[in-house]
Amino acid sequence: MMLAFLYHRVGPGKYANPPEMLESHFAHLAAHYPIVLPGEPLAPLNLNICLTFDDATYDFYHYAYPLLKKYNLRALLAVPAAYILEDTTLNPNLRLSIPYSAAMKGDTFQTHAPFCTWAELNEMVQSGHVAIASHSLTHCHLLTPNLDVHREIAGSKALLEEKLNTPVTTFVYPLGKFNKPIHKLVKNHYPFAMRIGNAWNRNWQNTNGIIYRVISDNLASTTQHLKLKRFLAFTWFHLLNTLRGR
Repeated sequence: MMLAFLYHRVGPGKYANPPEMLESHFAHLAAHYPIVLPGEPLAPLNLNICLTFDDATYDFYHYAYPLLKKYNLRALLAVPAAYILEDTTLNPNLRLSIPYSAAMKGDTFQTHAPFCTWAELNEMVQSGHVAIASHSLTHCHLLTPNLDVHREIAGSKALLEEKLNTPVTTFVYPLGKFNKPIHKLVKNHYPFAMRIGNAWNRNWQNTNGIIYRVISDNLASTTQHLKLKRFLAFTWFHLLNTLRGR
């Protein structure tokens, strides 16, 4: 069995965890569970944990990455590739100040560098503590009429692999939106696909070729998702997702 935890930002806000909470959470996971990345063997008779962060905002590099190194953990970082700058000299406090709702609007990504740069992503990949997933090019709704879906899905993979010189084997659905033709296209280019599902996983494919993730922003405690009543809910959602074919 495997739980994939979904985090967004580190800091204040609705889609975030304070650095102190994230550290105590990571410390607990490091001490008690095998931490895995997509495609790796799952430890039998254990609850395996996959750590995933969406959007690759700068707070991941500033706060989460040092914690991954401190506790010898690994995480999957889903990158919306169109928003990544080569490098920046902007003040870290300015980069951290951009709220979640503003980071992808207009030219904010160019003027305030709220996302990790290619230089920072390369450093993290080379460390062995961070693996890269595609989060499309522009983090768009993939069901948008007249959208170049192939460019969002395959083009993002090509760009990430070119810039980071690392295999990109996982696609993380932006906004969790897709249909069967889009999922087929994703699976033509990526062995693994992830969405929000608030369910546990029996392997890296489940029945429908989708890995379900548990929303883990605003944690109330370090063990919030590791209690029996939560597993009962995760079981229900696993069955529901399987029956719905998504």
